Amino acid sequence: MKLSIRQALTLGLLAAGGHGASAQNVSLYGITDAYIGSVRGSESRTVINEGGNALSRLGLRGREDLGGGSSAYFVLEMGLTLDNGTIPIGGGFGRQSFVGIDGRWGAIEAGRQYTPLFFNLLATVPFGMNANWAPVQLSGSTDGQPAAMRTVGLLTRQSNLLRYRYGGGPQAKGLRVDVAVAPDEGATGIGGILGIGASYRGSNYFIGYAAQRLDSGSAAATPFHNETQGLNGSYSLGALTLSAAYLVTDSTAPGARRAAHTVLGAAYDVGPHRWMAEINQRDLSGSPNDALAWALGYDYRLSKRTSLYGRLLNLNNRGTAANTLALAVVNAGSGDDVRALALGIRHNF
Repeated sequence: MKLSIRQALTLGLLAAGGHGASAQNVSLYGITDAYIGSVRGSESRTVINEGGNALSRLGLRGREDLGGGSSAYFVLEMGLTLDNGTIPIGGGFGRQSFVGIDGRWGAIEAGRQYTPLFFNLLATVPFGMNANWAPVQLSGSTDGQPAAMRTVGLLTRQSNLLRYRYGGGPQAKGLRVDVAVAPDEGATGIGGILGIGASYRGSNYFIGYAAQRLDSGSAAATPFHNETQGLNGSYSLGALTLSAAYLVTDSTAPGARRAAHTVLGAAYDVGPHRWMAEINQRDLSGSPNDALAWALGYDYRLSKRTSLYGRLLNLNNRGTAANTLALAVVNAGSGDDVRALALGIRHNF
């Protein structure tokens, strides 16, 4: 009998868990994504990078049937920088590491996880939430904000998170409700978070709202909090899906400015072909340093797991803004624009 590498690894994990693990369904999964691109910001580069379609990752997940419609499960997921083999996002299982239990009443999960805001946006934006070339990522820019906010950005993943969820995944039909809270454990710089989200997916439409508040500061700095609210939706007309999102980020940090982002998108799917367009307008209150980003994309599905893709991106920094996408180098206060083109491959396993 011949076994694939994935099957062998899964069997090894089950054996390592002992007799009790035999009732579990444990699997290895991941994404490998790499592209060759030309990226121009304050300097021009030809690069081989990862994450043009989706950030690469390696994960383990398992589920055990507890009976009565309930299950226990876990996810351990690390990031991969495919072009050089390193592990980003703090090392280890920095993308996700949580355990949960679910049933007809919903689900409770604890650990490092995505926030409700992430899941709402993931349900609509054409380029997804885990791509370096997605214009929606401009919503996490802290350019033009005081130093206290420059490490915060658009928080879509949080440690020490306890979450209650009612409803299915981002693509499941019906009502979904998320409530998430992380206590302030005394760490400097980042404290507790409270997030809520509600959405409804019908046969050809989606609408959702999410909000979150992050307490920040330290013993050596004045405490402050950042707030983000997002309203988004989509509507499908056969193979064409139109989407929109409006995001507002604000902060009580001294000198902080309110930032509003209007994101519009479209995706057209037919057979193995997928065409995408997305635009994000960033308006920074009381400042000329606004920005406009747009991207065009094409995916060709070679198989169920493998796609070839192309990306074209433009980011116009106004005034002395220094926003960046596609991992372009943009010098602080330069106002330099970003132009980028990439051809890549994504493989799921």
